[in-house]
Amino acid sequence: MKKKELISAISEKLKVKKEIVEDVIDTFQEVVLDECVEKGGEVNLPTIGRFKQKVNSARQGINPLTKAKLDIPESHTLTFKPIDSIKKVISDKKASKK
Repeated sequence: MKKKELISAISEKLKVKKEIVEDVIDTFQEVVLDECVEKGGEVNLPTIGRFKQKVNSARQGINPLTKAKLDIPESHTLTFKPIDSIKKVISDKKASKK
């Protein structure tokens, strides 16, 4: 589902203008990024899961082609961890192929 499709679906369910839904989604994105990336916190949505910044520490790796050692710098990423009940629903169903 693309962003426009998501906006339309939410707009229809809530019976509000698409512009309002789009503003809410854009603001939600800003808040999540600010809290998780800038402040290092997390955003917890009890019925879905939580967004959190993951820090991968610096480490030494090996180039698979040359077998030479190389330094891999620290990296940061934003993760989403669904709650257990959603994990169970997902694991019980096979993914649809497109």
